Amino acid sequence: MMVNMLSHERIEKIMGSLDGMQKAAAPDFFYTRLQGKMQNQQEDKPFFMLRPVFIMAVLSIFLIVNIYSLLEMKMSTARSAKPATIEAFAKAYDMNSGSVYE
Repeated sequence: MMVNMLSHERIEKIMGSLDGMQKAAAPDFFYTRLQGKMQNQQEDKPFFMLRPVFIMAVLSIFLIVNIYSLLEMKMSTARSAKPATIEAFAKAYDMNSGSVYE
């Protein structure tokens, strides 16, 4: 019973503090200015970049370039008959000469 009275008093206190509240009012012409700003901001963005057709075209180009590079890499490894060894690396960079201390 005592708990019920405390909660009832607390509820009454909270409800009493809400008596003087008023609805917040926006300044004059707030919504028209806000709509104008939103329209100006929307016009500044390049619209063509957001279209699905443009995005699909860019992704298709990336896919074609990746497939081409993978096929080219596969063909270049198939063309080389000899395996990559340390001797082939040394020959490619002209490191077959003797020691630098000689």
